[in-house]
Amino acid sequence: MTDSSQMGSGLTLWFTGLPGSGKTTLSRAVARELEVCDRRLVTVLDGDIVRTFLSQGAGFSRKDRYDNVCRVGYAASLVARHGGIAVVAVVSPYRDARLQARALVEEAGGVFLEIHMDTPFAACVARDPKGHYAQALSGKLDLFTGVDDPYEKPLTPDVRVRTETEDVVGAVVHVMGFLRERRLLSLAGRKTTG
Repeated sequence: MTDSSQMGSGLTLWFTGLPGSGKTTLSRAVARELEVCDRRLVTVLDGDIVRTFLSQGAGFSRKDRYDNVCRVGYAASLVARHGGIAVVAVVSPYRDARLQARALVEEAGGVFLEIHMDTPFAACVARDPKGHYAQALSGKLDLFTGVDDPYEKPLTPDVRVRTETEDVVGAVVHVMGFLRERRLLSLAGRKTTG
């Protein structure tokens, strides 16, 4: 169990799940809550933005996906090293890449929490906010996670959000409740990074 001595250290909340599982929506809502109730600065690292600026030109091979997750893990480790909070929302389909991201953050002195957006495949397909599932299922898009490239579910995530039974408000309460229970919030003082 995490103790209060970790309150001042950096923190990474790593939201993982299938495309369309709700990572971006929930991570942004949690980040807004943290901005209000925690004194540390919050940095959001969203998969689409990261691919534009940190992994531009990278493809979707296993190696490219692994490297992308490691780049995001490294960026999160820098935030953690300076006592901030990194809120990460990336598919990160492979367990070994997520473990490497965790190792980077923990080596930097931060706390890494894996939050699994446990949304059924059928619900993600029904949402399909970018139309990618439709393209992948019709054969027009290759190497799409969950269709013809695997998503390796976390075996023991720190938090599991079941989006079929939890709405965004309830999921924020769930995540924030976990942070409070583990005494991972830094409530006192002005906004700071260290």
